[in-house]
Amino acid sequence: MPSSPLIILNQSSLNIIDMILHSRGMVLIDLLVLIAFSFITWYIIVFKSMRFVKSAGANKMFLELFWGGSSLDQIYKKSGELEDGTISKVYMAGYKELAKLESGQQPGEGKGQKLQNLERSLKKAAMGEIMELESKMPVLATIAATAPFLGLFGTVWGIMVSFSAIGLKGNTTLATVAPGIVDALVTTALGLIAAIPATIAYNYFQRRIRLQIADMETFANDFLNIAQRKFLS
Repeated sequence: MPSSPLIILNQSSLNIIDMILHSRGMVLIDLLVLIAFSFITWYIIVFKSMRFVKSAGANKMFLELFWGGSSLDQIYKKSGELEDGTISKVYMAGYKELAKLESGQQPGEGKGQKLQNLERSLKKAAMGEIMELESKMPVLATIAATAPFLGLFGTVWGIMVSFSAIGLKGNTTLATVAPGIVDALVTTALGLIAAIPATIAYNYFQRRIRLQIADMETFANDFLNIAQRKFLS
């Protein structure tokens, strides 16, 4: 009576964990890279999530302080305590430039030139914050784009191993083709496990970054208007 596939599978001790532990060559390298991608993805997700939560909280506190009627000097002193905020750092750069203009350190400049200098200072500070917010995002994009192809590479390699085993042993039993097939399935699964969270996280964080950029631009415009009316008129 011929053995069933389940009996052959049990006799050969073929399971996913065994295949990972006993993988060799290109399949092992592929698996290690995909596992590393998965760990890197979740590290970035946790790190960036904490960063955005802290930043959102600090920005909210700063805006409440700024529009609460405090003087610019008081706001500047308290802004140093909101080191996780992006808007507060833009304000600090603008305040320093405004103080420089008011102290007469740049004589001979007209109102228009002073506004341009202030606007340039605000944009420079905002650009620095944007670059910090976008840090590690290229890594997520790379993992999201390459992990499926690495999984596909493992799939192709596993099928090649199965066909090679068929050619060497001259039969197509489950015990012959299972190692290659399992290699193919495991690498495909790991490729998706790494790529799907990376793709979702990348799109989510990009949206959060766009919101922060919009908030910084809105604040910079408001600050310029206030400076023009009260200090550079």
